Amino acid sequence: MKQEEGYLQRCLECDSLVEVAKNRKNQTACCPNCEEVLQSGGKWSLRRCAIIALSIVILLPFALYLPLMNIDLLGVDIYASVWGGVWKMATNGYHYTAFMILFCSIIMPFAFASLVLLIRVQRWIGYRPRYSLILLSRSKQWVMLDVYLVALVVAAYKIREYATLEFDYYIIAFILTALLTTLLFIKINPRQWWEDFYPEYYPLEKDHQGRATLCAECEYTFDENIVDEKGRHRCPRCESNLEVSDKVKLQRVWATLIAGVIMMIPANILPISATELAGKTSADSLMGGVLLFLSLGSYTVAAIVFIASIAVPFSKVAVIFYLLLAIHFRWKHSIHWQMKLLHYVHFVGRWSMLDLFVLALMMSLLERGQIISFSVGDAAFYFGMAVFLTMISSSNLDARMLWQIHREHQQPREKPSDTSGSI
Repeated sequence: MKQEEGYLQRCLECDSLVEVAKNRKNQTACCPNCEEVLQSGGKWSLRRCAIIALSIVILLPFALYLPLMNIDLLGVDIYASVWGGVWKMATNGYHYTAFMILFCSIIMPFAFASLVLLIRVQRWIGYRPRYSLILLSRSKQWVMLDVYLVALVVAAYKIREYATLEFDYYIIAFILTALLTTLLFIKINPRQWWEDFYPEYYPLEKDHQGRATLCAECEYTFDENIVDEKGRHRCPRCESNLEVSDKVKLQRVWATLIAGVIMMIPANILPISATELAGKTSADSLMGGVLLFLSLGSYTVAAIVFIASIAVPFSKVAVIFYLLLAIHFRWKHSIHWQMKLLHYVHFVGRWSMLDLFVLALMMSLLERGQIISFSVGDAAFYFGMAVFLTMISSSNLDARMLWQIHREHQQPREKPSDTSGSI
């Protein structure tokens, strides 16, 4: 029987060197050590992804500018939209908070879809999209239309306390845009696009004798002895700098984590919003908002707000802090449990922005200065900064450091070596 051809690929998570079978583009290959996906099956072609991206770009102006909901305040219809909330917040002096919402709900969704279209155009004109592919991978975590969709529901429950609320039929455009964006997240395959645009960078053959290294940016595995003309260790395909030491990476994680924790102190002490109705002003902190929903009997919404605003930020900080200590003191703990914790912080970090999206919608509907007035509190800026900083912190935490410690404990008397397998 003829032996099946294969190539070598380093795992992005555990750094194992794995042999992957060639010519199986429609099948998914996973690392036998940590089950990280090495080759994705069922992904869409660039052409199909570009069609979805074009649909998103067409729908975005309608989804962001047209009203999503409206209230009847003493016979006057007041409408709320994504852009209206950002604009109202910015014109009332909350410029930095408004920019954070603008960045996640308008700028990055448009940039993400536009990058996919740009890469398709670059394919037509024969241009190498090195920087476009890099930006595409880095932009995904900042696109938060799905979070905004949940914020609409939370804001609806909160606003109905003051006035009759109705969803506008234009909300269909926003829902479609959010669903198409999520679909595009799932179906894009930047790794395959790298291989299609740069076919001259061949994968390592399975009988390769030298030590292989991995570029985390474009997921290209190549011989570690390859250097550029100046003798620097850089990826030959995407030109990313690979000389950043683990010590520098950890310093980045510590710096952003500590800054995020500092921001969380005023975010939880100061009021995040204030409502004035009939001459009576009530200010709510993050926990105060949860208690308000509980008093109204909206237990499901209270749970969503508590999880997104309090449980997720604090648990994320605790998990990152634990993983940093585990690396520093080289603790012998379950590596699979540590990986689950790391995947947790990568997944939930963006959902903490839900509170700021709710504030923007409330600001758009209730900031009128006469019968009812709603304003954003000082805690909103600190809370947004805490979310941004902890997201940056978790994205800089390299799972391979934890796997290296795991291997040291598995082979305490031997120098750690590659863990190889085949699929």
